[in-house]
Amino acid sequence: MLVPACRRLQPELMDQPDLDIREHRHALAALGRGNAASRSVATLWPAIARAASVAARPIRILDLACGGGHVVVGLARLAARKGVPVEVCGCDISPVAIEYARSLAGQSGVRHVQFTQLDAAGGLLPTGFDVVLCSLFLHHLEDDEAEHVLRRMKDAARVLVLVSDLRRTDLGYVFTWVGCRLLSRSRVFHVDGTRSVEAAFTTEEAQAMAVRAGLAGARVTERWPQRWLLTWYRSIG
Repeated sequence: MLVPACRRLQPELMDQPDLDIREHRHALAALGRGNAASRSVATLWPAIARAASVAARPIRILDLACGGGHVVVGLARLAARKGVPVEVCGCDISPVAIEYARSLAGQSGVRHVQFTQLDAAGGLLPTGFDVVLCSLFLHHLEDDEAEHVLRRMKDAARVLVLVSDLRRTDLGYVFTWVGCRLLSRSRVFHVDGTRSVEAAFTTEEAQAMAVRAGLAGARVTERWPQRWLLTWYRSIG
């Protein structure tokens, strides 16, 4: 068995405040390639498009712990192609990640995106957003912290809570070990990738956590490659 029966949280290198900036940026770029290979934006979009059909225009989206901003930029690009007006805000505790994300957005030429430094696990969440999402974030947290974040997302979202994360499976461990090495030479990306799988929630654990967090009616579905997607709408038909 490659992964533990229970979650095993270990310090991840990208979360260390003394990480060399060049290594950090290299790992953020690698994470962006990982998101692209996993089709993260395409996985998130259908639920967002449904929320857009009932929300005030333009729909406002908040991405918690956005890292290098690849999901934010990807959503803004896809929305523009689909003709759906959006405003997307990404927040992250790391100033290095926020600087990287702002540079990425500038180079990509996307509009109506912004980034701000914020502790998504401990700080107050900004209000006025239709969609509150996070991707590859909850596995960094202890069980009670992750549950608390879900409650705060529920309180903050006017229409939709959306969470995408890794599944703790042996196959997921193998995919991650191989994928990280195919996508990048980043030592940080290699180490953190498998540590993330060991710390991840199973689909069943995620569903139970959603219930405890008060997300009545939330759906947790399995997605390729070895991820789960939690979707919760506030009174939408």
